[in-house]
Amino acid sequence: MKENLQELGLSEGEAEIYLALFKLTNASITQLAKKTGRHRTHIYDTIEKLKEKGLVYESITDNKRVFSAADPENLLNYLKEKEETANEIVQELHQFQKSLKNEIQVETYKGTAGLKSVFRDILREKKDYIGYGEGRRFMVILPIFYEQFRNKLEELGIATRLILKKGIKIPFRKWLQIKYLDYISPSTTFIYGDKVAIVIWQPFPTAIKITDKQVADSYRTYFEVMWKQAKP
Repeated sequence: MKENLQELGLSEGEAEIYLALFKLTNASITQLAKKTGRHRTHIYDTIEKLKEKGLVYESITDNKRVFSAADPENLLNYLKEKEETANEIVQELHQFQKSLKNEIQVETYKGTAGLKSVFRDILREKKDYIGYGEGRRFMVILPIFYEQFRNKLEELGIATRLILKKGIKIPFRKWLQIKYLDYISPSTTFIYGDKVAIVIWQPFPTAIKITDKQVADSYRTYFEVMWKQAKP
């Protein structure tokens, strides 16, 4: 029974003294010390904890302080209170999780290794993606990785739409749609899932990745406006 009480949340000392009080009925600290072999100071502290839980009550008999185990039903009340507290904590943690999810995450990646991390993230998402901006730098800076990336897009069936500066030619791929504008940003912006990746190619390759649904949706809307204006 002591082990069962411990499983319900009582410490080993609390369970032992609680059971001892059932056997002794009304017991002084001295009697409990003899019964359990525990130090008086420890028993005092444990009794106070059991009183806080509503499992023990104190009375005066022959001008002496004695302690008794409360109605066993109080054990159920104690557990109900713990359950209510646990439910409150769970609700607070859920709110905390929601607040974290609502926070905009901004990450910066530098150098070619950083760029590869961003493009690998596009592949991990396995969602269709769109982009606009300078299109040649990727091929020039990471020629081998560029081909690997394109082949993986085709393998995963990730459809792509790009808006590039007029005059830039990219080999035809069935999963790729391209339109052109006379002027386009020298950086490149990719939108995929709830993420936006802005790649600044010069003077040093740097990528800024933003994770936030609202931000991604706003960039997606902007892209669709440009897509209507762009020419095949």
